[in-house]
Amino acid sequence: MSVVERLTKGELSRWLVALILIPPILLAVFMDNNLVILGVVGLLGAICWWEFAANLLGRERVGLLSLAIIGWLATAFGALFYGSVGQSFGLVLAVGLGAIYLMRVLPESEDRAVVNLISRYALGHIYLSFLLSFVFLIKQEYFGNRWLFFVILLTALSDTGAFYVGSRLKGPKLYPKVSPNKTISGLIGGCLTAVATGALSFSYLPPEFSRVSIVVLSLGLAVWGAMGDLFESALKRAMGLKDTSTLLLGHGGLWDRLDSILFNLPIVYFYVSVYMAP
Repeated sequence: MSVVERLTKGELSRWLVALILIPPILLAVFMDNNLVILGVVGLLGAICWWEFAANLLGRERVGLLSLAIIGWLATAFGALFYGSVGQSFGLVLAVGLGAIYLMRVLPESEDRAVVNLISRYALGHIYLSFLLSFVFLIKQEYFGNRWLFFVILLTALSDTGAFYVGSRLKGPKLYPKVSPNKTISGLIGGCLTAVATGALSFSYLPPEFSRVSIVVLSLGLAVWGAMGDLFESALKRAMGLKDTSTLLLGHGGLWDRLDSILFNLPIVYFYVSVYMAP
């Protein structure tokens, strides 16, 4: 199979996955029913946790996975109904219960295993539960639905721009030790796509924000989203993985698709909160 044929297959897979994910994402963005939002985002987070647990906690630890999902839902519920205070309380509760569970289940002779698993479990909640729960905090902000749609759209288009530009221009690698396929040209392509998206999104976002501020934010999200991608790649490389799962038609797992968005969600929340502060 030629390089062009392989690339075309990858492109088709990428767009097919996008078509599958778009409906639930749009439902979560624009629906105003809290229970529906919690259900959709809660399910997405549970799937990410299933992939995370299978690779970093062990497929046999069903009890720990169940507790992790309960902790994620507690964090999500707290963020949705009680804001940042509820988010923090849910996160602390999730990590604390997991630590207690592991110390009770594993024998004392496995102290190192306990510390190792607690560290991975806590990382999962900070990385997945905490970051993903910013979806609910953004929705509660001024023009929240639009901001949420903006960050998801911009991150997706930036990633797509990086994919197309990088696969065609190639050139020097961005960080070959962690991700051998990512190139500097791809990062530049993603940044240019993000800047264009931000400039075009200006009239869609609150009038209090200038076009320059939106463009600067967009550029920052492109770079920081790429860091989120590299962070997940580093975790997968440490575990000897190519993809977190085969859930999305041979195009990796859901966690693989949300890695950049997870990093960008809190940036948008803090940016909007600080900008709109009295």
